[in-house]
Amino acid sequence: MEYQPITLAIADDHNLFRKGVLELLKAFDEITLVADASNGSELLEKIESNLPDVIMLDLEMPEMDGVATSRYLLSKYPDVNILIMSTYGDEALVESLLDEGVKGYLLKNSEPEELRKALQAVKAGNGYFSSGIKIESF
Repeated sequence: MEYQPITLAIADDHNLFRKGVLELLKAFDEITLVADASNGSELLEKIESNLPDVIMLDLEMPEMDGVATSRYLLSKYPDVNILIMSTYGDEALVESLLDEGVKGYLLKNSEPEELRKALQAVKAGNGYFSSGIKIESF
């Protein structure tokens, strides 16, 4: 399978998790990390002048969480590609985020290849959510 090149920014307040994901992503030649941050506010400072193809956000972070960051980005840049990551698979929350314009939702216990698949789908403008989440309207 041929993968499309992706520029990526990631925000997650759990340093060990974020750094682990960044290490995993090094195996995917098509992905170029342009910014990483510990919260949405810090991430916005790093990317607003040059938005990446995909923005991957933790759902719960201090200062500015994934929901607030998503809403801000979508209000300014309606076509932005956002992938939320979380340990929570609450279907109602996932549906509301997808309705608001978030393109994907990935559970943090996903395999690296599923992360790659999700990033490719979101970059292409397609929706993606972890298979363990049951969405009625999707």
